[in-house]
Amino acid sequence: MKKQKGFTLIELLIVVAIIGIIAAIAIPNLLSAIQRGRQKRAMGEVRSIATAAQAYATDAQIFPVGAGSFVPTTGGAVLKDLTPDYIQKIPATDPWNTAYYYAAGTAGRDFGTASVGKDGKTDVMNWATVSVNTYPGANTNCFECDIVWVNDGFAVKPEGKQAKCQ
Repeated sequence: MKKQKGFTLIELLIVVAIIGIIAAIAIPNLLSAIQRGRQKRAMGEVRSIATAAQAYATDAQIFPVGAGSFVPTTGGAVLKDLTPDYIQKIPATDPWNTAYYYAAGTAGRDFGTASVGKDGKTDVMNWATVSVNTYPGANTNCFECDIVWVNDGFAVKPEGKQAKCQ
């Protein structure tokens, strides 16, 4: 009688179960890492827009006045004020495919810029009508929260372990 070589059904089921357990642990961590990477990219791009506005203000003694989103084709006067002298190109959209927002009061003394985060909705501020001074500063632990720069620093930024908001 010839002895057959191969794996038994039990051995194969054990291997499949082990792979399933590893996948159940690894996939949520991978998805979280992807969202953290998007947050960091959005923070960098918000910082770049803010730095361009500050450089403009250094030269003009006023922040670019205006409010709204930076839509690539119709970004308005602020887009024209900043590009290409202060920033080569304002990013078209944040990592979640939503436009970045900018607001500066009519006096041009204060400004803010933001990404609205994963959910694509502003959490507190209507960027077209509300003064940047009314934004409540806070750090977030949620992927859906806004990332906001006001005047000289982040008013709202991700901090600590991030999770899905309830």
